[in-house]
Amino acid sequence: MSPIPPPPSVTARTRPPRSFAAFDPTTVDDLDDAALDELPFGVVCLARDGLILRYNLAEGRLARLDPSTVVGRNFFTDVAPCANTEDFHGRFRALAEGTTGGTSVRFSYVFDFRFGAQNVDVEIVRAPGAPRLYLLINRRQFLPERTGPEAREPAPRQSDLVADEAARGILRNRYAERVLSTPVVLFELLANAFDKQSAAQWRTIAHDWGLAAGRRLVIELETAGDDEIPLGDRPMREVVELVSDLLRDQGWGVVTFDLAESARGVLRLEVESSALVARPGRHGRRCHLLAGMLEGVLNHLAQRRLHVEELSCACTTGRPCEMIVVGESRRELAIRLAAEGRSFDDVVATLEAGRADESGG
Repeated sequence: MSPIPPPPSVTARTRPPRSFAAFDPTTVDDLDDAALDELPFGVVCLARDGLILRYNLAEGRLARLDPSTVVGRNFFTDVAPCANTEDFHGRFRALAEGTTGGTSVRFSYVFDFRFGAQNVDVEIVRAPGAPRLYLLINRRQFLPERTGPEAREPAPRQSDLVADEAARGILRNRYAERVLSTPVVLFELLANAFDKQSAAQWRTIAHDWGLAAGRRLVIELETAGDDEIPLGDRPMREVVELVSDLLRDQGWGVVTFDLAESARGVLRLEVESSALVARPGRHGRRCHLLAGMLEGVLNHLAQRRLHVEELSCACTTGRPCEMIVVGESRRELAIRLAAEGRSFDDVVATLEAGRADESGG
């Protein structure tokens, strides 16, 4: 395996684009790895010889390969042999060698995998002043595995790249993402450890942790469908069902979105059977992690900063956990009112009173 060139010097992007069409390809080399992982489409950075330098989360999920195990391998011979054709590799070489006009080329292609084929749009972008190129890969259609004369050599499975992972204590899901099999009491134990130090500190850490997990959840949601329609372009009812179904299937509980108060600038969420309420009868609010996850998803959908705060928890009330969604300008007030144990209706009334005072002033 060839030595891996040093990574590019990059800066983070504060808000990732919602879709492939909205992305400015000339900015891709400016993004750090965390920002690449927030993109809802595949991104692969290659050296001119095809060596993989960077491989984002969406591409790993859609190709069912762990990004950490493909970096340093050759894209065309080791990871995507179906792309080792004149139609794909030939265009890449021409752009890398500068024998074609422009700094990018775009075309349609079909990737072959052992679990099925994928109809994709590809844009190859040459990084300005640097010896690397980026593949931007947008899935348009998921197809059955091709077996006829048009089929090319399929990409390897994760198990083909790294053998006997299970024997070394590595578990993976169907997308080759590494997972843990652990009881949810682990979250309770972690919360208890923080409770002994500072409950407020746990709220902040759990919420921020959840916010990062929510951004990760967006990738799963954006890549879960069989079409190219981004979440933001789907009807709200359909998006709400997708979010609720995914969280339920992952074991977090059942999330219900109440949009009745949206005209007042707030949303109400309920979580039934929350995985974070492992032992009813405990005091306080235990679902800050889940509130942060939902905030990350809603921020992506709204394309602006929102805040989700847990108001009451099933561990205390015996009823579904209740959360409120507010705009960023109301964040601090919502946090304070929730800490005081205010109900949803009381919080909404106080928020509206504050808005009226601001208007009158």
